[in-house]
Amino acid sequence: MSQLEKKGFIQQLLDRLIPTPPDFFNLLAEQSEMVTLTIRNLHQYMEHADPELAQILAEDEHAADTLKIRNQHQLNRAFSTPIDREDIYRAIAALDWIITHCKSTINEMLDLQVEPDDHMRRILDELLSGSEALERGFKALGTYPADCEKEAQTARHAHRRIERLYRHSLIDLFQGEVTAEMLRKREIYHHLMDGSRFLHQAANVLHDIMVKLV
Repeated sequence: MSQLEKKGFIQQLLDRLIPTPPDFFNLLAEQSEMVTLTIRNLHQYMEHADPELAQILAEDEHAADTLKIRNQHQLNRAFSTPIDREDIYRAIAALDWIITHCKSTINEMLDLQVEPDDHMRRILDELLSGSEALERGFKALGTYPADCEKEAQTARHAHRRIERLYRHSLIDLFQGEVTAEMLRKREIYHHLMDGSRFLHQAANVLHDIMVKLV
């Protein structure tokens, strides 16, 4: 056996024993892109309550579940990871929960027959801004991780603005005698607020990963 053949055999043996880890930077970037797509569709629904958009959002959730399961499966099988394993898991979970709350929002709007209002639209403006920042941040992790700090901060600021919008929406809503319509709308505001909390969590994970890489 020649030296070249020996090197090839040894490399094949090493590849079997220590497989190349998946590209988790790319996997998380894809999942963050799915979050932005879902929030953009919900944003459009708030502008035009089209039943077809509600169906698209349902399809978004199924696609998001597929990505989440794929990423978790890759994480469970990986012999090694380029970043902390727990951080990858936290990122996968937080990104998925954002989409879950978007789907819960549209489901409850349909079930409770709640029409979009200006408060919901303003919250979605901020959610979209925050998710776009997250997407840019996760896409930069594998190449320019220092750029992630600004994007994580942008997403956090979006969450803080949503907190204020949420409080103002409740103040405006509960004027006078409490009605069933008020309670139904409050449920929608609450779902959007929960989605924002997971946006904030994902931004924190993005920042944690960036700190360990830089």
